[in-house]
Amino acid sequence: MKVRRRFYYMFVIRLFYAFSVLLFYTAAGAAMGDRERRSNGDTLILGLNESVAIAVKNSFDLQEIRAREGIYDLSIAESLREYFPSLTFSYMQTDEVKRRESDSRMSRLTAETELVIYDGGRRGLNYDMSKLNALLARNDYRIALSRLVVSIREQYLNLLRLKETVDIYNRTLDRAQMQLKFINKEYELGDATRLAVMEIEAKVKEVELNLKEAGDSYETAMMQYRLALRLNRHRPLTIDGDIDRDFSIIPAGEIDPEELIAKAVRKRKEIESSIVSAEISRKNHELNRSYYLPNVSLGFNYSLSDEDFPPRGKGWGVNLKVTSRLFGNSFSGGGGYNEDGNGNSRALSRNGSVNILNDMPYRRGIAESRIEMARADDEKVMAREGISLEVASSCTVMKNSWDMIEISGRRLELYDSLLEIERLKADMGESRRYDLLEKEIERGEAAVALLNSKIRYLMAVSALEIAIGADVDFLRNYFRDRGEER
Repeated sequence: MKVRRRFYYMFVIRLFYAFSVLLFYTAAGAAMGDRERRSNGDTLILGLNESVAIAVKNSFDLQEIRAREGIYDLSIAESLREYFPSLTFSYMQTDEVKRRESDSRMSRLTAETELVIYDGGRRGLNYDMSKLNALLARNDYRIALSRLVVSIREQYLNLLRLKETVDIYNRTLDRAQMQLKFINKEYELGDATRLAVMEIEAKVKEVELNLKEAGDSYETAMMQYRLALRLNRHRPLTIDGDIDRDFSIIPAGEIDPEELIAKAVRKRKEIESSIVSAEISRKNHELNRSYYLPNVSLGFNYSLSDEDFPPRGKGWGVNLKVTSRLFGNSFSGGGGYNEDGNGNSRALSRNGSVNILNDMPYRRGIAESRIEMARADDEKVMAREGISLEVASSCTVMKNSWDMIEISGRRLELYDSLLEIERLKADMGESRRYDLLEKEIERGEAAVALLNSKIRYLMAVSALEIAIGADVDFLRNYFRDRGEER
């Protein structure tokens, strides 16, 4: 009986173990299959708008600036608090043991408040500086956001350029390999020499090398794009977009740089930030210069004191304090009136103190704030001049880029015509396959040059829009209003 029971227990244990192993491998296989499905179907397809959204969401710099805005908002609340009186509650209990005299005990509850009557305008300056710093932080966010959008846009356009370049070289390689097949067939038939075959093979190798370099550049740019978006470098990523389909190549018509400079001065947050920084420096210098103005405060207290707890003896008091600084010295004085013991005790007090040369850095603070104010004023002027120069140079670059598009377009049309002629001549046997392949390669290079011109023009348009401080597609509407859009 015991043997049968032991056998039964062993059978149950083995069956449970087998079932557990089977369940484990089944779950592991399902997890691996699900992971493979995710890796195969989790390729991220990004257009320009999606890329910008991801970059803004993952940008730590923007998050830091936004958090700094909250800090400056707290600073505004702190500066506003200085206008209200302070309020302090305190409790004190004293037990004193004396020789040859009676011991004493005292309990005291006190509520004190103090209100600054005059501080030389320091509270107002601090409050204004806090609001200006908050405004500066908001401008910093807009500036950083604009720069991030421009950076992502430029990298996105560069990826489209490299992607299209790879396609152009692929088509050129297909034609080159086709010419290689033709020349090999002619060589087999005795209509071509071995030297002609070697020439075509060398050209095919040249196209293959160009294709490899373009592909490597595309992969490198894709890694940099993932880094800009804060994505994992192993994340499958595909760029969705077409230059001719998704972007409007508007002609660079007549542009008035002075008009755009005026728009930039009104819209660019850098101008407002430079003005705010100059105002902050001016207020800081004013604060340092008014160091000698006194600080006058009025205080009031109410207390309950007694030997027992809770105390019942009422008392109150009022006091006036004055503090100031002058020539590196500081002094303070004041007076007060107090009543204790339900009015049975009255006291009138006066005090004063002088600290000699305990505030020597005041002169250095004034000099440093004066230099900082002059620097801020100079930066305000240079910000206007720098933005004006940026807009003017961007206008020039955009016009030159448009001219280059027209030149590259005419060059591509020329090579298309020459290539058609060369194909007809090759079909009639009046031209070598090598000459035809050279024309194919030159036509591919002309297509790449036109593509590069379009990308440079789009980047120049983007640079001009950011230089103006305008939104995307501002220039399209700008030219359309003048009837210059095609």
